[in-house]
Amino acid sequence: MRCTFALACLCLLSPLLHADNWPAWRGPNNTGVSAEKNLPLHWSNTKNVRWKVELKGAGVSQPIVWDDRVFITASDGRQNDKLHVQCYRRSDGHLLWHARLFGSAPTDLYPAGGMAVPTPATDGKAVYVLFGTGDLVALDFDGKPIWIRSLADEYGSFRNRWGMGTSPILLKDMLLVQVDHWSQSYLLAVDTKTGANRWKADRPGSVNWTSPLVVKVKDRTEIITFGTNFVRSYDADKGGELWRVDGMHFQCIPSPIVLGDIVFAASGENTMAIKLDGSRGDLTKSHVLWKNKKASAFVPSPILYKGLIFLPGDRNFVTCYDAKTGTQHWRERLGEQFHASPVAGGDRVYVATKEGAVKVFRASDKFELLADNAMGEPIIASPAISNGQIFIRGERHLYCIEDQKRQ
Repeated sequence: MRCTFALACLCLLSPLLHADNWPAWRGPNNTGVSAEKNLPLHWSNTKNVRWKVELKGAGVSQPIVWDDRVFITASDGRQNDKLHVQCYRRSDGHLLWHARLFGSAPTDLYPAGGMAVPTPATDGKAVYVLFGTGDLVALDFDGKPIWIRSLADEYGSFRNRWGMGTSPILLKDMLLVQVDHWSQSYLLAVDTKTGANRWKADRPGSVNWTSPLVVKVKDRTEIITFGTNFVRSYDADKGGELWRVDGMHFQCIPSPIVLGDIVFAASGENTMAIKLDGSRGDLTKSHVLWKNKKASAFVPSPILYKGLIFLPGDRNFVTCYDAKTGTQHWRERLGEQFHASPVAGGDRVYVATKEGAVKVFRASDKFELLADNAMGEPIIASPAISNGQIFIRGERHLYCIEDQKRQ
């Protein structure tokens, strides 16, 4: 089967974003890749730190950045039902506002994350936040509620043994929320202005922690999701299922990545490439371009950069694969555990270890470690890149990393 990588055939769909913003899970276009080049390389918890602020409560959501504002979420309380959204000033870390909410249905959780595992999203007008309590909230840029919904009250509490991990994804004036759990799973499209449903698609399968990805395929917009055993794609206008491919783990955490007319699906002990050409139905036998059962990813999402897939396993190793063929280029031990997903920019890949270091290596088919930056505290949240700065959420602090030459 012939496959083209021409970006003209398929493009990631997103709102018009300021190039320096990191507005949602995995940044612009939800890929983990920044177009910026002059990024910090060496730092510690004191060196090349523009500012750091102490964090309280639980949370592993990724920081998001829009212009001069940095947003982060957390939870605390006996049941982690006290919910927090905080907004910091980019220039000096000053707390601009702190919105406090109460969770409607506390449930099972991942202790480090509490009810604040999902990463917020912003369109520059409002901040959209999902909590593990089932609460979906829109706040204005002063921290005041625009609308609040309890998905738990409407459709039942989130029943997920490690809490809800999916992050809301923006598609123009719609917010996409994937809820996969032991009760009826569903994909929801919400109007960003009113909070009302545009549509709701019930899904087969059970517990997953992955987030959807929006792509443009020929003349239609698709929402690609991972879930129990299958990759499924949905029509963005009405929510109907377009196609599916078998071969996923029964519980998925990594999010999709795409290059040209190919989507890459990693879950458990399998990674595969799927052709996107507008076809419908079960495409398992016709559209899988390659599989690599040695390319395993359980918690971190892989990143696709410079035609290469960089895949951190849960433990020890990062592996580099060729995106066209699935062939392994290198495999190196870089840490003890990886829970954060990597980010990339300036020909470099940044991956944080649970032990508290950010490893930086060249985005190349030949391994070259460029830096090993110890932060002195565990890191589970994925970093964010914006305007030459890297924002790192540790267990106890939020850091703004910037080269001293710029400060």
